[in-house]
Amino acid sequence: MEVRWSKDFSIKNMQLDKQHELIFEIARVSNDLVQKIKDNKMQYKDDLKQVLAKLFQYIKTHFKDEEKFMESINFPLIEEHKKSHKILIEKTKDLLEHSDDIIKMSRELSTLTEEWILDHIANEDLWIANFTSKALHLKEIHYTLDQYIKLKSIRQDLTTEKTHDYICNCPLYVHTVPQTIHEELVSRENDLKCSKCGQILVHLDNFDLNQNSEELNYIFENILTEQDFINVKNDDIGNIMGGG
Repeated sequence: MEVRWSKDFSIKNMQLDKQHELIFEIARVSNDLVQKIKDNKMQYKDDLKQVLAKLFQYIKTHFKDEEKFMESINFPLIEEHKKSHKILIEKTKDLLEHSDDIIKMSRELSTLTEEWILDHIANEDLWIANFTSKALHLKEIHYTLDQYIKLKSIRQDLTTEKTHDYICNCPLYVHTVPQTIHEELVSRENDLKCSKCGQILVHLDNFDLNQNSEELNYIFENILTEQDFINVKNDDIGNIMGGG
């Protein structure tokens, strides 16, 4: 599934964001070539080698710039991050030096770009963004639901999955969570937060009615009828709560 760069992947540095955006585009081009090679493997051999060579040269420049930025903000995980950079450079270099088997190279390039985007740019690099936003502790950093859905969508299609309802501190706002992500949340492998209120999402089945009685009273006092409650849509919340 094609995923393009968006502000959800921003690390709050314009230069590095532009570089990441270009890397997403290189990954898209390489994956398009992989599909074409399946039909005619020799026709696109030179094109694929050029893309790989371009990727190799570009990531070396990008990593150098990113490490310089991390040093400037005293990023606490810089040494671990540098190790990830070194591994990715070596993987790309190794792939470039063993490019005689075009089919194997195309598959490995596709895997490298997707795993790199998911596990590095869209994962490890976001720790930099959260650090620059002055999170108190690294353990407090969590993705928003929208961010995490985009990350998971790089590797699998979530649109056909069963969904579960989650809530946060936003009045009457319900988050729709795909089954795959729901299972991670239930097993405590991950926590996700709301992009609006910044609070951790809670599965609606686990919502403690007694403990949250004040919030529930506030909700029902501001709804005129039961039918109003049934018909309310997320986009209409502001009008209803404001009396419009």
